[in-house]
Amino acid sequence: MKPWSKKKKAVAAAAAVVVVAAVVVAGTGRAASGGYTEIRPETRDISTYLKFSGNIEAADTATVYAEAAGKIVSLPVEEGDTVKAGDVIAVLDSSDVENSIALKESTLRDTERNDAYNLEASQRTLDNYKEGIEQGYDSSLNTVQKALLSAQDQYQSAVEDYNKAREELEKGTTSSVVSARQAMDSQAASYESALQQKEDGMLTEEALETYRVSYDNACESYKNAVAAAQDDVDDKEEAIQTALESLEQAERDYESGIRTADLNEETYQDNVEKAQAQSAEETARLELEQLKESLEDYTVYAPMDGVITKLNLQEGDMAAAAAQLAEMADFSVMQVAVKIDEQDVSGVQEGQEVSVYIGALDKTYKGTVDKISRTAVNENNAVYVEAVVNFEADEQVRTGFGAEVELVKAHQEDALCLPSGAVSYDVDNTAYVYVKNEKGKPEKRSVKLGISDGSYVQVTEGISGTDTVLQMPQYGQNGMYYMSPMDGQEMGGPYGGGTADGE
Repeated sequence: MKPWSKKKKAVAAAAAVVVVAAVVVAGTGRAASGGYTEIRPETRDISTYLKFSGNIEAADTATVYAEAAGKIVSLPVEEGDTVKAGDVIAVLDSSDVENSIALKESTLRDTERNDAYNLEASQRTLDNYKEGIEQGYDSSLNTVQKALLSAQDQYQSAVEDYNKAREELEKGTTSSVVSARQAMDSQAASYESALQQKEDGMLTEEALETYRVSYDNACESYKNAVAAAQDDVDDKEEAIQTALESLEQAERDYESGIRTADLNEETYQDNVEKAQAQSAEETARLELEQLKESLEDYTVYAPMDGVITKLNLQEGDMAAAAAQLAEMADFSVMQVAVKIDEQDVSGVQEGQEVSVYIGALDKTYKGTVDKISRTAVNENNAVYVEAVVNFEADEQVRTGFGAEVELVKAHQEDALCLPSGAVSYDVDNTAYVYVKNEKGKPEKRSVKLGISDGSYVQVTEGISGTDTVLQMPQYGQNGMYYMSPMDGQEMGGPYGGGTADGE
């Protein structure tokens, strides 16, 4: 046998490449001769997604506080226990409050006895007064006479006060006016001195302005003092009129007989005393009611359904008012805090349904967008908006797990689709594919695209479901390069030396 020539070895190597090419394309469609994969456009549902990642945390948590201060005498729960809203978390020592309630109840009984006594005394006083009226006693006349004398004294005092204030105002001897005038004169002298110093070059304009402002303020204070003195005179003049009216009323009361008015006054006074007694009793009842209500604060209840995640105090510890007794979480509903890029936030709305994939469990849960922040965050030159996604969890879900949230951005049913790798792009980003024409040759055809899920892309115009699309990978196994129609070069194989446009 003759040894192989170099030429034969090269031919054999080329044949091996063709075999490899056939193997490469066999997995993506029907392999056509020449290394192409013939693909039929298929009708399928297609969606495009927004994806976000974050960590899982409980959607509803609560801190249980002590409403009162006291020693913890009972702690019927442990960390990890599941409780219902209203279950007892802790009981505090309430003996001091119970003693106060007993003392207040005793005080209330004493108050009720005192009220009864006061009412009886008031009634006895009224009865005695009526008996005196029936016997013809004029004790009420003494009262109205005193009132008349008092009214006369008040009127005289009002006249004297007015005359004195008016005289001081006219003479300028009102103490506040005198003080204000002295201050004004002092500031005037200071200002004149400052003017001289300014002329002598010893004082700046700014310093002179300070003296002028002080002088103006003193003048204003003087005017205000004079006005106040005048107001005082006016008030005293009004007081004269008021005193005169009181005097006239006292004279009328005396003339018409004060005895009936005095009887009404005594009756009213009795009613006031009764009201005061009732008010004292009502106050005691309110204080007792408040104590009984505060007794409820010594039993601490779970504010919601959930799990006790932490106990901050133990039985026997002293709890201060507002102390944190325990931490709770409701693990039935979890949430994922995510960051939405500013370019995507317009496509996300509160209430939208999402899917939550937890890689640690390899499970997907249904959820909703619960809250979207109204404030954007700028961090490391990236702008994003924080959002919260809620989902119903099962017992396998743990806080702290990483999760991926997927939101359908667009969805199209029964869309005509191609694998993304079957579509190429010109330098102007125009999409095109190669279609097998009637002669069995590749023909370049422009297409319009819809949505893409990364693996498949929707084709809205340019091809039909009966077309055969030709796809050839750029690279094969071991990095070997294959010529494709989009290179615009001649193609080898059974297609002969045809070009990319099918000629």
